Amino acid sequence: MCSEQTWPRLDFVKMGDLTFKEPDTEKYPSLTMGYAAGRAGGTMTGVFSAANEQAVAMFLDKKIGYFDIYKTIEMAMEAHKNDLVLDPSLDDIVAADLWARKHVEDVVNSGVLNSALPIAA
Repeated sequence: MCSEQTWPRLDFVKMGDLTFKEPDTEKYPSLTMGYAAGRAGGTMTGVFSAANEQAVAMFLDKKIGYFDIYKTIEMAMEAHKNDLVLDPSLDDIVAADLWARKHVEDVVNSGVLNSALPIAA
């Protein structure tokens, strides 16, 4: 359980003014894909999330470069378009999640990616 001593309450009054800026989709291109997944709806949001999680895990394991994260998510979403389920059951959601994770692994293992940045040794 989280206590006030380890994690103090967020007090917006004490914080004062907050400033928000337009999201930088050039710097963070995955934002655009996230919005697109939300607009598509159905199983696409799960594919976006699962592909992202798998790609980040593979980046952390030094199997892909940083910019490959975006590429693999984009490839998974594009490949999923024909199988999109707009009103998914729980089984459909789980199947889409598992498919996206495997798709990212398959893309990486196929050698299709040409990493924009070298993978750290």
